Amino acid sequence: MTADASHFPLRGYVSRPLQTVRRPSAARFLLAAAVTALLLVPTLRAQNVPKAIIDQDCSAFAISPQNDIVYSVPHLKFIKKYILERDDIFIATSNGKINRIVDSDHFIPAPPLEGYTVRSFSWSPDGKRIAVNLTLQPLPPRLEEEIEEKKQHKKVKKRDDSDDDNQDDDDYSPPPKSAPGGNAVALFDSDGRLIQVSGAKSQFIDRATNAVWLAGDQTVAYTDGAQLMSVRPSDGVTTKLFEGHSFQAVAWDAPRSRAFAVGEDITVQGGLYLVELDLLKQTVTPLAPLDGYQSSLTVSPSGQKVGFFENGDTIEIVNVNNPSKLLRVNAGLGFFQFDHDEERILLKRGKLEESNDLVWIGLEDGRFTPALHDLEYHAFQISPDGYSLAVTEPGKRILKIFPLE
Repeated sequence: MTADASHFPLRGYVSRPLQTVRRPSAARFLLAAAVTALLLVPTLRAQNVPKAIIDQDCSAFAISPQNDIVYSVPHLKFIKKYILERDDIFIATSNGKINRIVDSDHFIPAPPLEGYTVRSFSWSPDGKRIAVNLTLQPLPPRLEEEIEEKKQHKKVKKRDDSDDDNQDDDDYSPPPKSAPGGNAVALFDSDGRLIQVSGAKSQFIDRATNAVWLAGDQTVAYTDGAQLMSVRPSDGVTTKLFEGHSFQAVAWDAPRSRAFAVGEDITVQGGLYLVELDLLKQTVTPLAPLDGYQSSLTVSPSGQKVGFFENGDTIEIVNVNNPSKLLRVNAGLGFFQFDHDEERILLKRGKLEESNDLVWIGLEDGRFTPALHDLEYHAFQISPDGYSLAVTEPGKRILKIFPLE
């Protein structure tokens, strides 16, 4: 099965006519030889030609189960001598339309003067809701003092100008806002309507990170420091998950309302273990003892395989149905995802925030195959169905979508 290119019409291409230049006979001979050599090269595979291009600075993105793409674009606001960043949020639909669903100036009007950057997105299993993981930008102390002085001046002026001696200025209430700085999560539907947590004083879930919608699309799971949490936005009920346990890493398997985690002393056996967490029943199922854990805990699309870097050189793959059957692949430390057939992974070596090349690694044979002409990319994601690959380029993070076989 191959991806349908009509899902993402090509955008942003400009064709230019070739220019004819008279060349000396020797140069003409060399050119003819080069053309002949090119004709011997196999035709470029379709999966190396992008089926869509989003020519914007895409700072973060995620692909939905319906192949819609949500992405953020930095929006800088200059206030006096300060630069405030607030990211706009767009959705590119599978039929080629692009809609801005969150206008940063409307989402947080001024005042209060707060900024935010989008770190990552997570779609709900039905593709109709989005969890946005944010970093809030604190107000510069001097600017915050100036704003507070202006508020106090307005209150005094209002009191002096009022003819009503019984007016109570205690009724004044500024717009709700989160504590400046730190992490937070905002929830939206796919049309950009804010999903407010019932009873919350802010449009954000404060201190939350790594948020996902679980199956049923009514509950959001997230981390608050070392604590796993869940909340139902409809009634505001918040639950501490697996209280008393601490985990080195957690990877959500949202469609099945579960997660996989690595930690010590979370099983009766003790020691470092990979475990399965049922997020609804709050049960812990031990899967495999681990010799070590480095980073990049990752769940396959089917939820039947879990991979991670055991150390700086080795990826370990655990089969959930047969945990004793382990696969180990030698590879440099980085970030990876499973292909749709789960027989290979796509790896970007190096730090997550740095650009590097992409390479396919066979899980059974350990074979390395360069991807996308061995060029460097800033970030990548394989679509949930496994038949599209989205990448952003270094510098201006133009988003390109390629088909996968």
